[in-house]
Amino acid sequence: MRYYILIIRPADGGALLLRDGDGWTLPNFAPRVTDARRVGHTNDEMRRQLGWDVFTLRCAQSRPSHDNPNADGEPDGMRVYIAEPLAADAPPPANMRWAAQSELPSVRFTTPALGEATAAWLADQSARADDRRPAWQFPGWHIAATEWIHARLAALGLCAAAPLRQERAWALSCTMRVNTSGGYAYFKATPPFMAHEGAVMQAVAERCPELLPPPLAVDARRGWLLMPDYGGEMLHESSDIARWEDALSLYARAQAGQAAHAREWLALGCPDRGLARMVGLINPLIASSDRLLGDKPNGMSQDEIGRLRALAMRLKLMCARLAQYRVPHTLVHGDLGGNILINDKGYAFFDWTDVCVTHPFFDMATISGAYFDEGALPQDADTEARLRDAYLSAWTEYEPRDRLVDAFEASKPLGALHQAMSYMWILTNIAPDARAELEGGLAHWLRILLRLCG
Repeated sequence: MRYYILIIRPADGGALLLRDGDGWTLPNFAPRVTDARRVGHTNDEMRRQLGWDVFTLRCAQSRPSHDNPNADGEPDGMRVYIAEPLAADAPPPANMRWAAQSELPSVRFTTPALGEATAAWLADQSARADDRRPAWQFPGWHIAATEWIHARLAALGLCAAAPLRQERAWALSCTMRVNTSGGYAYFKATPPFMAHEGAVMQAVAERCPELLPPPLAVDARRGWLLMPDYGGEMLHESSDIARWEDALSLYARAQAGQAAHAREWLALGCPDRGLARMVGLINPLIASSDRLLGDKPNGMSQDEIGRLRALAMRLKLMCARLAQYRVPHTLVHGDLGGNILINDKGYAFFDWTDVCVTHPFFDMATISGAYFDEGALPQDADTEARLRDAYLSAWTEYEPRDRLVDAFEASKPLGALHQAMSYMWILTNIAPDARAELEGGLAHWLRILLRLCG
């Protein structure tokens, strides 16, 4: 895998070119970390090569690696990232030059794919007004975000002890770490359709302080959030099942306590994904899955899509069956399994971008995925039963234990369906060329749904 960085000068849209024989290329390197969302190491490498700092806007193109290495002995996969210099007057190194935007279409790139990526970026600029891209993917955004972070820190009596470090950038968030006079803080920006996360986290901290410390600052209009360092160890990396049981019991009690306030959570912007709404979304989900995933290399086969269509009525009946149990709809995290920290104060349940109001048992879908995927806990029936019982202990005021177990079993396929619907919600709200990052998640949960339905 090789990363190429298309560095854009905000003042005039010019790009930084690197001499390559009798043609040109872009600044590039072979990364050790290949998670497309993580950009801190990319910025570090550009600082080393260029002598100045950049801010990464997004991954504009990704081509997968194949088994055969190229002539240099490296895998032939590549990614092209768009970045901008933090300084307006960044000088080019001796073997590089700034090319004016008008000049870029005629530049001879020694790697043709770089010419394609540059042309796509130029076309993207003219379509910006109609785009669904988040604001951080365009030049100049980081200036306002940095000013807001420093102002919020100052209001708290803090100051940055080092330059901000950008950690991640992708369609769903941009995150930066801030080393302050009072310890680390983390900034997160979300797209407009997820902008309610900050207000929800503020409310969770007020109403359920056992789940989350309060944010340091929230700008709900812009979807900006400044958080303290939650610290600790990720639960999904712990092999201590007692920790899992304790965390799930704590979380379920908080959920049960918020059942009477479901309307208030909806008013804060949490999507309504209740059982009645799910019934109405089943047919559109299947049709959209066929359109997005059908017969794609990383999608689903027509046989799988056909089996999904055949499940439509059965899934609607499953929703009706689950609704017969007296377990109420309430606040649901939506991506619980990989977002629980163990720290010296107990636990921190973070990353609430997928929050909604629906059947509470759906949160257990990602818990099962977390411990089975990571292998931290034994993959056996006893583990599942212990985690299930720890979670269900908070719901006995609504149903006796045997009926709760029945409801839990009935919720499993619908938990996978809920996850698929969450992915579809995301996919319909992001730019089409960003969907490849998330279509795999949709296919993953649809396949789990097929498996759980036999």
